[in-house]
Amino acid sequence: MVGYNARRRISYNDFVSRHPIYGFDDPEVQLDRVPFSAQTAEEFATGLVKYQIRRDEERQSAMENVIELLARGEDVPESFAQRVHNAVREVQASEQLALAQHVVRRKLVLDLMGKLLTRVRERDGRPDDYHLEQTLHSFIVPMHVMGHDAAEKRSRAHDLWILDERLAFTRAFSSDKRFDTLLRASENAERSDLIVWDFASGLGVTDPLRDGETVDTSRPLDKVMIVEFKKPGRTHYGPEDQIHFQITKYIDELRGGEIEGFQRQRIRIAPDCVFYCYVVADIEGDLKRQLSTWAKSANGQGRFMPLQGDVNGSIEVIQWQDLVNDAWARNEATLYAAKLRRG
Repeated sequence: MVGYNARRRISYNDFVSRHPIYGFDDPEVQLDRVPFSAQTAEEFATGLVKYQIRRDEERQSAMENVIELLARGEDVPESFAQRVHNAVREVQASEQLALAQHVVRRKLVLDLMGKLLTRVRERDGRPDDYHLEQTLHSFIVPMHVMGHDAAEKRSRAHDLWILDERLAFTRAFSSDKRFDTLLRASENAERSDLIVWDFASGLGVTDPLRDGETVDTSRPLDKVMIVEFKKPGRTHYGPEDQIHFQITKYIDELRGGEIEGFQRQRIRIAPDCVFYCYVVADIEGDLKRQLSTWAKSANGQGRFMPLQGDVNGSIEVIQWQDLVNDAWARNEATLYAAKLRRG
């Protein structure tokens, strides 16, 4: 029996390390709340979820009671300060658990991405090479989807925060879709890896999937992001693979066009739209020579070129490893708070 209890406790600790949101009480108390036979993650979760819901309801009620007391304008009792303190402490505890759950997932994502990059480079030119390259793109954002397509559930499961934290919840993007599908008047069958049109605030674009809300088409888009993914480890770029030519060709297709939005609403792209263009690649071989006259980015590893003349914006080439390192750096504080380290 002692051996079973020890194994059960180890299984529970492993469960909480993977799902911190369930670690809302002392481990022994939690183990008493689940069936004695519980050993798997699903069994622990099934036994604890009702206590989690009760805890959330109690915390919500405590906050609502405090708010209601203030709203009534009645005399504040001496115990009020303690009630506020207790309510705030419960909210903070819940937030810490939710943050830990969030951080655990992000760590797994970044660990897996690092291993995937290594594998793609190792398999260069082998039979599964193209498959792994597609896997890398799909790992960041599903391919062949429009983010605002209500019928496409895959569009909701992306990790665009790896590119930019502001993209964590975006739905206004096109991933590996033909221009003649994205734009109303286009007949261009080419595809851009990723186009995003709500990556910053103030674009006049609302979430088209919320009840009672629609896309605001009164103002044309004045900012658009274009992202191209190049295979890690790629060294050969022919004359037809000029980064600047490829990006400006996409920009020419987008400028002044109209995105076919949710429920066939039209989102206009301003003729003077600013295009923030990023190419994620390993800068070596032909690409290194191609970018030799471009300015170096802030960390000295990437390359940068402003777009001039009729086009507003810039092109930045970011190395794959720098992309991963930057994502780790942005999550460093939360990883430390959750007592997690880069694996």
